[in-house]
Amino acid sequence: MEKKKLDAQESIELITRMIRNTRQRLERHSGRPFLVWGYTTIVISLLNYTLNIVGAAPEWSLTWFLIPVSGFVLMRLFPEKKSSEPRTEIDRIVNALWIVCTLALIPIFILCLFHGWNYRPSLFALITLVMSIGTVATGRIVRSKIYTVAGLLGMVGTATIAIWDFYLKQLPDPQRIDSYMLNNEILIFAAIFLIMMVIPGHIINYRTRHEK
Repeated sequence: MEKKKLDAQESIELITRMIRNTRQRLERHSGRPFLVWGYTTIVISLLNYTLNIVGAAPEWSLTWFLIPVSGFVLMRLFPEKKSSEPRTEIDRIVNALWIVCTLALIPIFILCLFHGWNYRPSLFALITLVMSIGTVATGRIVRSKIYTVAGLLGMVGTATIAIWDFYLKQLPDPQRIDSYMLNNEILIFAAIFLIMMVIPGHIINYRTRHEK
């Protein structure tokens, strides 16, 4: 009986140590991907906002697909230094979580490809919700306040898109509704990634620099 209690205590300590090591490693190395994907999304969003303002051809909406392409290229051009620390089971769980979240974005982009951006509010909300779920779930797994708060703020932003879309549908002038949907919802989408990824990314980098 005493042996079982000791094994249970050791198991708890091992899991706690794994979580702590994973959290520290993630918070040291996640600033770069947060900033790369956050800034990439914001820049492409503002590009499309500008194109809509000047009345560019609908074909220019394909520039949205520059987000995954540019993000992937930048991540390959500026790889992070490989950590000498051993990977844990918690690392595997977090990696699996983000693989699932990434795969969940594929049907969203396929929907966009075949239906255009006529369903803009729903597409924006789905993208931000998937990213928010991945971020807040990571925060809960590794017990990181930065990830958890960033993900929860992303969920609030997703709700903001839904509320904004509901407001637009109450407007009596269809032409005015189209104008708002083409412009302001893009800014809301960009603002969500600013709050959910860019700001936390800078906070993480700041902490990392001052820990050295």
